[in-house]
Amino acid sequence: MLCGKKTSIIASQLFMVFFATCALTTAGPESRMPGRLAGAAGEKYADLLVDPALYTTSGAVFQKKYYRLLIGVAAEFVEKMMLSVQKGSIGFYYDKRSGDRERLYFGLDLAEKGADGRSFDAVAADIIMKHLTDIVKALNSCRSIFNEKGVAGAVIGWIWTSGNGTEHLSVWIAKEDLIRFEEGMITFNELVQRSSITNTAGRVIRLQLFP
Repeated sequence: MLCGKKTSIIASQLFMVFFATCALTTAGPESRMPGRLAGAAGEKYADLLVDPALYTTSGAVFQKKYYRLLIGVAAEFVEKMMLSVQKGSIGFYYDKRSGDRERLYFGLDLAEKGADGRSFDAVAADIIMKHLTDIVKALNSCRSIFNEKGVAGAVIGWIWTSGNGTEHLSVWIAKEDLIRFEEGMITFNELVQRSSITNTAGRVIRLQLFP
């Protein structure tokens, strides 16, 4: 998912960057799972999930366990939120900065419009301000996946083109902060500041979101 820094799958899949009990909201993706998954419709978004053969961690186990839910999440992002999900990107990743393959992050990559001459930081700040809250709410609509001992949080990636080629932004969020934000215990600004934001090269960056 992250160029050289975020992936639980082999490098050839370059840009591939919840459920025993579930705390549901009525608008959450799993609340509509039966209808979405009727018949062959459940396979409509299968190509948006990571190819299980490419995992080098226990992500394959989680993906198999939560397969139907991940399909529902894919439908939520595409149909309701009208986001462009990268093929083969919905799955479980480890942070190569730490090298810890036992701590996985549920994540996906989204395609964004081009930079239009803007700097990386300007595009990244705009993306986070516009989209992060809704995406976090969607991920929080079903929390059981984050109750898994091996799941450390969520990671959301965005890809766009610029004069320098393809750019990649990733936001790594601890599962405790996902819940704190949903329950109003921390603000949006605090959520962003507590998260790790990495650029195309996989380096942690600090963004100025507010004046």
